[in-house]
Amino acid sequence: MTTPLDDVTIADFSQMQQGGWATQKLGDMGADVIKIEPAGGELVRTAPIEGALLEDTSPYFLAMNRNKRSITLDLKSDEGRQIAEDIIDEADALVENFRPGVMEKFGLGYEDVKEINNSIVYVSASGFGSDGPYADRPGQDILAQAMSGLVQNTGRKQDPPTPAGSFICDAHSANTIALHTVVALYHQQLTGEGQKIETNLLNAGIDFQTQEITSAINMDAKAERSESGIGHVYSGAPYGVYETEDGYVALSFANLPSIATELGVEPLCDYADSREVYVNRDEIKHQLEDETQEIPTEDLMDRLLNAGAWVAEVNDYTEAANHPQVRHNDMIIELEYPGIGTFETTGVPVSMSNASLEFTDPPTPGEQTDEILDELGYDEDEIQTLEENGITAKEGSARSQ
Repeated sequence: MTTPLDDVTIADFSQMQQGGWATQKLGDMGADVIKIEPAGGELVRTAPIEGALLEDTSPYFLAMNRNKRSITLDLKSDEGRQIAEDIIDEADALVENFRPGVMEKFGLGYEDVKEINNSIVYVSASGFGSDGPYADRPGQDILAQAMSGLVQNTGRKQDPPTPAGSFICDAHSANTIALHTVVALYHQQLTGEGQKIETNLLNAGIDFQTQEITSAINMDAKAERSESGIGHVYSGAPYGVYETEDGYVALSFANLPSIATELGVEPLCDYADSREVYVNRDEIKHQLEDETQEIPTEDLMDRLLNAGAWVAEVNDYTEAANHPQVRHNDMIIELEYPGIGTFETTGVPVSMSNASLEFTDPPTPGEQTDEILDELGYDEDEIQTLEENGITAKEGSARSQ
């Protein structure tokens, strides 16, 4: 078996989750992802987690950079830019998520790159877009969450607007980049034509709330958070998270009378009309939670499942990673990294019947520099001279970009 993108080469100028996770997904599918970094590596390599690192390396980097090869280049130098152009000349796609205008300063904007490789798929991602009133502002996940309506509509009514517990605009943007890169590569294969693709974090935030935003702008739907913590601004009870004797469970859409009967809350059995359930959602949730908080999680799960409820335990990250279904789905894999040894990370969320997926370890900064230069036709003397002049650099060198 082969991997789907075996013959695809990606010139990867991207960084952080928006770009880094997107290109990892392409690498997982077999693409040769050449990660072009400054000396010392991209900033996410040293992004602290709770103020600390894992043996001098950030788990954020380890999570998003398998199946890539790294070359370090000083793009401000003529020689470094020439090597980048050599890589671009051989690439099928280029991915970058600098602030608008940075690639142009390097002489590697789309119009420049088309002169090198007219058929390339050029993917440019940013915070808010390459033009428009917010184009020059710094973009980051929580800002996109706030602007897109997510923060305003998360949490309980009495709480301040609440951001999500992960970088979800980055994550959705990464998925969008990977998807549309593959679409453009398919078009390229059919026609020989390249094109530019642009996306941003704000668009991602708007996109994954399509149901909610469509409801808000077409109906008299206020999108008010509930006082009791109903899990969605437009949903009635019992949708939400409920305290148990020793933890929490999440209840999805379910038959309220059957749950009320199981828990002995007979007055709730009279609710049938969906509008009535929505209007009285806080009262209903409080009555149900008065019962659930007296029952151990495991027992409550069994009872609610037997009553036909859609229910799940609320896990922390460690419990989630060790959940039997997660392990059965091969969503936790093992890789290695110098100084750390073996570490676990998330796997690929899809299976393919006609493809064999393999994983290579995340690269150290510039680990494959010599290998990549050799493939581009540079001889040993030229490779050594580039390193001596600081155009390329191995791990541990100071940043030059």
